[in-house]
Amino acid sequence: MSDCVFCAILAGRQPASKVYEDDRVLAFLDIYPMRPGHTLVIPKFHVQYVQDLSPEVRAHLFETATAVSGVLRRSSLTPADVHFVINDGAHASQTVPHVHMHVLPRYKGDTVNLLGSVLRKPLQALLGQSRRALLDAQAAELRSLL
Repeated sequence: MSDCVFCAILAGRQPASKVYEDDRVLAFLDIYPMRPGHTLVIPKFHVQYVQDLSPEVRAHLFETATAVSGVLRRSSLTPADVHFVINDGAHASQTVPHVHMHVLPRYKGDTVNLLGSVLRKPLQALLGQSRRALLDAQAAELRSLL
């Protein structure tokens, strides 16, 4: 889909700090991270709703997210826990109409900061992206642990 930012990343028209890639999925760091290491896992074809994924791709998406959560826990980011989140449709806060699972590191006592990140996320497009160099360094560390 030509106007989908995730499809543009898959086509190489937009940069991404890649954590993992195979023939079915791509995992990369969110350009507007809610926490350090915030990773998105997407199928490598355009589909908006989870129900439209085959059972095999759906399972692989979750298996990849699980592997990413494992390397996040072993990385220097050392989250206490991890959220797995899929917003399935616009009314469920899906901001890019392409299936994506958030692998969101959580830290002890970060609830207030996380809520602030949720509220700031729509403004981040105006405030600017996270620095690419920082995201690339985090992605390189995570890739090295896979």
